[in-house]
Amino acid sequence: MADPEESGRYWDVANVQPREDVRYWLAVLEIRRGVNALLTGDPDKLFIQQFLERFRDRWPLRKALSVGCGAGELERGALGLGAFERAEGIDVSEGSLELARKLADEASVGDRVHYEKAAALSGMRRRLEAGERYDVLFFHGILHHVEDLEGVLECAGELVRGGDPGLVYVDEYVGPSRNEWSEEHLGFAAGLFSRVPHEHRRTPHVWPPIAMDDPTEMIRSAEIPRLVRQHLDVVEEHPYYGDVLAPLVCAIRGSALEVPEVRAVWREAVELERHLASRGLLESLYRIFVARPPVRTTSAATRTP
Repeated sequence: MADPEESGRYWDVANVQPREDVRYWLAVLEIRRGVNALLTGDPDKLFIQQFLERFRDRWPLRKALSVGCGAGELERGALGLGAFERAEGIDVSEGSLELARKLADEASVGDRVHYEKAAALSGMRRRLEAGERYDVLFFHGILHHVEDLEGVLECAGELVRGGDPGLVYVDEYVGPSRNEWSEEHLGFAAGLFSRVPHEHRRTPHVWPPIAMDDPTEMIRSAEIPRLVRQHLDVVEEHPYYGDVLAPLVCAIRGSALEVPEVRAVWREAVELERHLASRGLLESLYRIFVARPPVRTTSAATRTP
């Protein structure tokens, strides 16, 4: 069983002192703009911003919960837009939460956001038992660190039941679980990586983009789509891939990504990924789900005549 406390210790360092010369694929501006265009039609607009703007006529919504909030970027952005009166964030990393509190104060929203150190399931259950309810609950890059997905997703539906709009927002890595990666998954990225000059390689080969020091990394990620659909009523689902780009960018030195011969390689990866996705040849490593609580049903055993 994975240890959330050990994961918290990993992120205490990783969120405050990122690994040297590593760039996350979506941190590359041109790649981020391409994903934005795919999801929203606007290279400069994030999907989460477009999602919140749907409810602009009801802003500010009452309260949001961000599960696995890390350093708090999501809450600061939503409160800064004026989308919510208040927000709460829970995370296993106290170092990340300290940074989130500091940045919230600097952004002048510290009085409207509350942070708590807690594992996802225990923090959510405690709120459910206390009668707390939220208008929107966010999972942003956290579910692939969760072992008890069934319990967490069931709690999520109940925590937004009766909220306005009462939605669960999921933005997740949903690719192979940590022990399921194969050469087939990495083939396209490996082919392109062979053209990256050796001095610009961070690793000798393309490896699965896994933070192996985190015991919860990709623990049940491949099961996420099925379980989200099973425990929630999914009203939207948006793939945005990363199948070629995520492992490729991770294997290149971050400081070398704008070197012309390296830039040419990852830009070709962008086009290859678009081509493969347009023909249904990728499963998509990353997806966004927008979901509602499941409709409650009364079992035959408890129905009154």
